[in-house]
Amino acid sequence: MMITELIDQDDFRAQLQAWGLAEAGRLSLAECRTLLALLLAGPDAALWRERLEALLAKRELLHPEVLALVEESLG
Repeated sequence: MMITELIDQDDFRAQLQAWGLAEAGRLSLAECRTLLALLLAGPDAALWRERLEALLAKRELLHPEVLALVEESLG
């Protein structure tokens, strides 16, 4: 199977929206980074860590910029 389409910034923002972050659709990737930092420091940190780790498990499908954001967020 050949990978022809990576999960890009738009796909990533759409996934954040699907997880309940309605504002993600209008955020830049840098703004998403800030938002994720807040979420990972908040009361639902375990849930957000689990979600990001699930994305990271698909690393070969992630656009390099999205992969870098997810890896940085999980620090």
